[in-house]
Amino acid sequence: MPKIEENQLFTVIIEWEVNPKYQQELINGLSNQIDTYFKDYDGFISASFHASEDGKRVINYAQWVSREAWSNSFQASGRNEVQTTNDEIIKNCEATTLKLNSYHVAKVIENI
Repeated sequence: MPKIEENQLFTVIIEWEVNPKYQQELINGLSNQIDTYFKDYDGFISASFHASEDGKRVINYAQWVSREAWSNSFQASGRNEVQTTNDEIIKNCEATTLKLNSYHVAKVIENI
């Protein structure tokens, strides 16, 4: 796990609402997309997927070295192909993107 420090890294948090019977399929599809298009891109740090216990939500927490690295990764990977694949995954899983927000780390408390 990368060490998170204040005022470093760019974080994107995306929340989806999903039909509970497709929650794991949505996670698998989106994580495969990250493996295919972004994992080896310079500036990518990590991506985590969080499944709600009721099966109705998925949160994707992704970190990059900067906003620029995140933004440039879409251009380098072929944004149209990524978006088409993403749209298909979301449609097949009866999912809806609820929120997409970006953040920087403002405070860290660790027990290490």
